[in-house]
Amino acid sequence: MWKRWKQRGKEQSVQNLIPVRALDGGIIVTENFRLVQLLRVSSFNLDLMSHRELNETMQKYELFLRSLSFPLQTAIVSQPVDMGGYIKSLEAKQAESTMKQELLKGYIAYAKGIETSAAIIQRQRYVMMSESIEGTTKECYEKGMLVLEQKKKHVKTGLEEIGLMAREANDLEIARYLHTLFNYEGSQHSPIEHIFHPYTTGGNTYGFFGQEVVRA
Repeated sequence: MWKRWKQRGKEQSVQNLIPVRALDGGIIVTENFRLVQLLRVSSFNLDLMSHRELNETMQKYELFLRSLSFPLQTAIVSQPVDMGGYIKSLEAKQAESTMKQELLKGYIAYAKGIETSAAIIQRQRYVMMSESIEGTTKECYEKGMLVLEQKKKHVKTGLEEIGLMAREANDLEIARYLHTLFNYEGSQHSPIEHIFHPYTTGGNTYGFFGQEVVRA
């Protein structure tokens, strides 16, 4: 275990151990040259369904699973409540109006407190699919992206036919998802606010995925 944290006598950051090479427009490019798509998926309250509705939903889900010719991975992750959009709307109102600025300032502080409170979390549901990059050329990369796009469309259509909403996770949502997996406590108290969220280790400042951006 210690050897993984040391390489030629130099300390490595936790981010260097995350097997992600880059993000490309909502697609994860892994260190072993795979493309991974994350979909954020809504949920049903099965307890509120009648017996007939429940059977119909399960039958549709079974048909969806039978239609797949490639593997899927699902995950349910407890993450901080995302108040970013609400906070931005309050900040815009604060800039527009000279009236009630103190009141809006209090609302903004309260919203930011909720976002960073470990006591208030929400369950996010993800469906993931991947495609390998069969080669090192640009054409191989684009071919992998095309196949992954076809898989995504098939999964989205199947989930929507069941009655679920599915949309692509953006780069910031992916960064927050990875942050939760690799540093759960930190993700609850200090959610990432930007994809280039800085962190410092060994006197150097890095971007989230390990690229050095500033030398301290």
